[in-house]
Amino acid sequence: MRSRADKGRRAAPPALDDIDEVMGASFASQLRFRLYRLARRRRIGLALTAGFYAATGLLGMIEGGHWPTVKAEILNSPQTVANAMGFRVVAVQTEGQNALTDDEVLLALGIKEDTSLPFLDVGEARERLLANPLVQDATVRKLFPDRVTVHLVERKPFALWQHDGKVQILAEDGVPIDDFRDSRFAHLPLVVGPSANTKSRALLDALALAPKIREETYAAVFVAERRWNLKLRSGVEVKLPEFEFGAALARLETLQARRDLFGKWISVIDLRSADKTVVRLTNEAADQLARDDKTASTKKKKASQT
Repeated sequence: MRSRADKGRRAAPPALDDIDEVMGASFASQLRFRLYRLARRRRIGLALTAGFYAATGLLGMIEGGHWPTVKAEILNSPQTVANAMGFRVVAVQTEGQNALTDDEVLLALGIKEDTSLPFLDVGEARERLLANPLVQDATVRKLFPDRVTVHLVERKPFALWQHDGKVQILAEDGVPIDDFRDSRFAHLPLVVGPSANTKSRALLDALALAPKIREETYAAVFVAERRWNLKLRSGVEVKLPEFEFGAALARLETLQARRDLFGKWISVIDLRSADKTVVRLTNEAADQLARDDKTASTKKKKASQT
């Protein structure tokens, strides 16, 4: 006799693939089992057929060189759908943009013709903007459905610094911003020499008070990391004292206004002494002066003989 536990147990269903185990079943059960097995085999066949055609198509795309395009379209499908719904970025509004170009801003934001606003990562866009040495701070915001706003705080280019065979753009505090690569910053004053970047602010402030000298100066050379020599466009070199160079520049500004020193045959103007201004003539001027002295001496000698 079976126990109550045996009666409560159900017999395990026969495996559908084992015909011997279902032979004793009713005709209806056997028919159901056979139909189920046939349906399962047909699904496997359809899956294999679909897989075959998919593999054939993929192989054809790879062999024909179309797979990168198809892959890009598949990956870009969310953007395509979002753009179709009206979320394509159509405008970028910037504040505080001066030195940066529009192309530099768009490249940093990563915005292209098909960029969709929901998929724009403003955090990554801000980090890319901050990677530009000209950018001190940046804020990027989305304005749905289709706009982006960018607030920039740019480092102000102050001067060009030539040292170790290269030229860099300096900020007002003397920190190099970037290498000098284009003409946007060609108008900036040029300082030359080691440590010239950290000492240039005081000199350029003093030159701002001597506009005639500032206009003629194309470079300031920091000599022995102690004092400045100015290179003028006329070819004149101005030697400034280590201290009180502001007063020396004011003196030279007055001399230039009265005597037009830069228009004469002068190669060096030495302002290192507070009591006097020393000038050195060019070689041509010195030779001409020697010839004039010789001619004058000859005339005087002839006059004394007569």
